[in-house]
Amino acid sequence: MTYWLIPIQEDMWEVIKEKGIYGYKENLQQYIKNGDLLIIYISKYYAKTYGGKIVGVVKVTSDWFYDETPVFPEEIVRNKAIFPHRVKVEVENVGVCDFRDILDKINFIEDKLQMAKYLRNAPANLKRPIPEGDAKIIEECLLLHV
Repeated sequence: MTYWLIPIQEDMWEVIKEKGIYGYKENLQQYIKNGDLLIIYISKYYAKTYGGKIVGVVKVTSDWFYDETPVFPEEIVRNKAIFPHRVKVEVENVGVCDFRDILDKINFIEDKLQMAKYLRNAPANLKRPIPEGDAKIIEECLLLHV
């Protein structure tokens, strides 16, 4: 079981929770495997409520598959798949954890002044897994702010 930090647009979170699916523009099977845990981070872009915060942890419950059915809000608006590489997921934890509350406790963001570079693309953290100790700190933060 490996933890990965996954930045998403805020409107994708409801779909992930309700439909139990995560999608990306590229196939991430070389990184993310069935049984891994995805730490969901809401990107600040276009966010109204949760931008810059971690909102949950989901467990990957399938292998990667390709599906062009529009399910995410941006896909529905465009009537075409933008994130066709997908995995099924189950919600493990939900809450709201502000990175500022835990920044001094976590180690994967090595250069605190360059935090943004660790929070972009998928998987984030420069395509490296999140250390288990950091993941536990994040999960505790989520539980405190349900």
